[in-house]
Amino acid sequence: MLMVALLATSCSESFLDQPPYGSTLTQAQYEQLDNTLEGSVRGIYSMMYVVSDHDLFGQRGIDLATDLLSGDIALTAYTYGWFYVDEQGQTAVYRTGYVWNYYYGMLRNINKVINIANVQSDIMKRVAEFGLPNTYNEKDEVYYTIVDGDTLTTYSLLEADIAGYYAQALTMRAYCYSNLINLYARTNTQLRGAWEDEVVCPIYNENNLEDAQPVATLKEAYRQVESDLTLAISYFDAFAETYTRESKLMVDGSVARGLLAYSYLNKAVPSLPSGRGNYESALKYAKEVIDSGDYKIISNDNVLTTGFNNVSDNSWMWGQDVTTETAGGLASFFGQVDIHSYSYAWAGDTKVIDENLHKEIPEYDIRKKWFNDGTKNATFKLCPDGKFFSAKNPISTADADIDREWLSDNVFMRIESMYLIAAEASYRLQDYTGAIDYLRAITDQRVDTTATAATEYAAYVASLDAANLLAQIEYNWRVEMWGEGYALQTFRRLSPETVQGVDGRKRGGNHAYDAGAAMDANASKFTFQIPSSETSYNPHYGTKLPE
Repeated sequence: MLMVALLATSCSESFLDQPPYGSTLTQAQYEQLDNTLEGSVRGIYSMMYVVSDHDLFGQRGIDLATDLLSGDIALTAYTYGWFYVDEQGQTAVYRTGYVWNYYYGMLRNINKVINIANVQSDIMKRVAEFGLPNTYNEKDEVYYTIVDGDTLTTYSLLEADIAGYYAQALTMRAYCYSNLINLYARTNTQLRGAWEDEVVCPIYNENNLEDAQPVATLKEAYRQVESDLTLAISYFDAFAETYTRESKLMVDGSVARGLLAYSYLNKAVPSLPSGRGNYESALKYAKEVIDSGDYKIISNDNVLTTGFNNVSDNSWMWGQDVTTETAGGLASFFGQVDIHSYSYAWAGDTKVIDENLHKEIPEYDIRKKWFNDGTKNATFKLCPDGKFFSAKNPISTADADIDREWLSDNVFMRIESMYLIAAEASYRLQDYTGAIDYLRAITDQRVDTTATAATEYAAYVASLDAANLLAQIEYNWRVEMWGEGYALQTFRRLSPETVQGVDGRKRGGNHAYDAGAAMDANASKFTFQIPSSETSYNPHYGTKLPE
């Protein structure tokens, strides 16, 4: 049974007033606690950064592994061995047990939170009967909902808090299933449009926690994701006046919309009539986040200064504020990638941008400077020392200066991804002007300050049309979101259409394994294999599995 990081507090009536201390409780202890709704929700988030090993440290570890599998990140040396299996393309087999247990362990506790929410209040029954609240009375601190016959149904502030936890749990459940779909389902190209009956994974909810469940189809899995996120958004919106987001680690309505937009984008099959509706939904939810104005694209002045190390950055929609209690040390993203921290990359196992992808970045694009050009130290050539670097030590790689605190924050979602979703969805809807506008919202802020950059960028913008636009959207997914966990899905979703030539995309010459090899997005190694423990002991597996 997975360990669940929760609060080290008593079970007194003041439990909800206690701050988290980062300790752990066993699953049995977790289940025995009373009135633990807030603590249980915090525990779910803490599972995102629980360390099991130096290449198994929660969500950012999975992000790094899948980005390596896609080939956009290249491991150039493997003295210490961490993440070499991903450089070899063995992620889908080697990591499947960890990934499966990571998401299903989280799902088990999410479903328990939903149960707790239902036990602590009859709010869910009243919502089902009367609908969500739409009027908040500050004086009485009560929500009112007008129903048929002008009957007033009230919801107290306590129930509003419970609704907030419920919405967070729904969002996180959808997040887990979205990731399972993205990793364990074959691509739309492989399925040739017959995706609805493709089996992917069992679906567990608050009503079926104990017994093994049948393998759900993609249609059923997406239905669960969409239902959870749509309901979560309704609760977030209805109780917006009292929902307090204490940190960006907590999900909110914007994060739920972002997850739903990305899910619709991955779900859509361009060749099917249903594709248009899915792209319209992806655009709708991405646009709602953009239009809220709550988050801003990183400006040109800050492209090279953020270090992607601070959760307070206004472009970050969702992220973890790493503290001394939660720092993973070497077992962390910055402990693996940042050459300005005491890390495996600094010690020689460098994780760099794929050489071929780097060559695609034009000179006018300031993001080229996110990656070390090797002129000062060839050992660190193409390392992301302009994108990911320690705030404590952004420049030096000297032993005396290196950051040994590992307090750089973890990013899970940025507003830039919403613009990329909107651009891609608009392109699929044949709104090429709209797609260019969303794309330019990012690229206008990525023009270098050299004398010729503005002229070269203007020529680039003038050249954009329906013929090359999808390839440019893919390019910006790969460069803008480099190292943030989007590379594998971008590769699987777009490469079969955008890559030209018989050999398709090729790995750069700087990979420690299979340098220069052609890559096929439909190859089986890019779809995770369901663990043998699941297929052996779940009686519903067997003949239903895809060949």
